Amino acid sequence: MSQTHELEAFLYRGATATAQINSMVGAGTLREPVPPGSPGGWTILDEFDMVARTRARRMGRIYELLFCLENSMRELIERTFKEADEFTDWTDGIEGGILKGARKREKEDDEAPWHGPRGGSILNYLDFPQLGEIILDQWDHFQDLLGDRRWVESYFREMNPARRALAHTGDLTEFDVERMEMRVREWLMVVG
Repeated sequence: MSQTHELEAFLYRGATATAQINSMVGAGTLREPVPPGSPGGWTILDEFDMVARTRARRMGRIYELLFCLENSMRELIERTFKEADEFTDWTDGIEGGILKGARKREKEDDEAPWHGPRGGSILNYLDFPQLGEIILDQWDHFQDLLGDRRWVESYFREMNPARRALAHTGDLTEFDVERMEMRVREWLMVVG
């Protein structure tokens, strides 16, 4: 083999190796070295194996989406009830059993001084399906915005299995991820 061919082969192997390393770093299966003493060095996550960290990173993006969706639903419910004339207190719009369960969870959290509150609203102490129940129980307040009651019923029913899996540190398939992203886009189109 001539020196030119050897050099070309060497450069090709180098370029291929660099592309593979960059791909692995991007996927989270390989970490770039961090200079000693610089921020961004070792974290507690480094105690776990790379497969678990890669799966967690993949689900983190979807968790972020779910976090934003659920909290925007809570804000919508609270704002809608605060604007309603017939409620003395906005929480009057929440069915008694649901509100009682939320107050119980809030009290349990208050009894755990090492744990901060879940949020500033009693709605932070409710599960995802309960948000749907509240909307459907007070449909007159949400009908103009959401339009189709059957769509709302199916929305919460279809979103909950993936949401539950994610909330309990499960791993969603790529199909589930795409479906969840599509359903969130759908919600945003409806509520504006």
